[in-house]
Amino acid sequence: MKTDWLSYAFVAFLIVAWGSAFGLTTVALEGFSAVETSFGRTALAAVVVAAVAIISGQGVPNTLLEWRWLSILGVVGLAAPVTLLSWAQLSIPSSVASIFISSVPLFVLLASRVILHEPVSRRKWVGFAIGFTGLVWLAGPSAISQVGAEGQTIAQLACLLVAIGYASGGIIIKLMPSIPPFRATAGTMISGAVFLLPFGYSAFETALGAPTVPLIALIALGILPSGIGQNIRYIVVKRKGPVFMSVVGFLLPVWAGFVGFFILDEPLTLHTVSAYAIILGGLLISRDRVKKV
Repeated sequence: MKTDWLSYAFVAFLIVAWGSAFGLTTVALEGFSAVETSFGRTALAAVVVAAVAIISGQGVPNTLLEWRWLSILGVVGLAAPVTLLSWAQLSIPSSVASIFISSVPLFVLLASRVILHEPVSRRKWVGFAIGFTGLVWLAGPSAISQVGAEGQTIAQLACLLVAIGYASGGIIIKLMPSIPPFRATAGTMISGAVFLLPFGYSAFETALGAPTVPLIALIALGILPSGIGQNIRYIVVKRKGPVFMSVVGFLLPVWAGFVGFFILDEPLTLHTVSAYAIILGGLLISRDRVKKV
């Protein structure tokens, strides 16, 4: 069986882009509200991707069927999760939020079996469970002790809904009819921006007086994780399926640790190394054996 190296390269890019999104969001929230940040990044991505779609010749969606599917994806798999996560990060530590978001691969695995009726091997269940355990261990005892803490229940429930929304997005992409990637991403972003417009339109006014750094962070969020990243996500899910795509969620903390150690000069503890080993070990176990032909 020939290895699809392009899909692996796309996943590597997403790990970098989406792994950087948490920090960019934190910076953007210094100048914008949670819903303004979500609307701003989505609207900017819609403009950029729509322009690329038109220049490439794919254009924007032009049938009711395409708009129906992409509107569902734009709201359920993009606008709602991004907004809920931004709001939740205002009241709970990112380490706590990561525990809930890291459950995305498990939700994808379950949905693939129940909704898509795809065969899921025991190796994947075991491997993904081990990977999730590694992420919980990485978050640390202090983060685990805060799960279910009084006063944070609603924010933690929001994070759980975010995980379900992200997982649902991958399933929706797999179920929808084939649409050229630029056109599909443009339609998704436009739908998400329209949905958020009544709540985040004040971002236009806020941007006029916003500090430079939060504004740059918001622009970067719109171009990289939201614009280019969502386009690549669509391609990968169509090529390899939502389960393959979901491993990105497990590898984001590994990338964050890499940046912290090599760029930010942060210490690499035995606790961190052991967590990474558990995560990577789980992913290795989850790989189905290649059938010889």
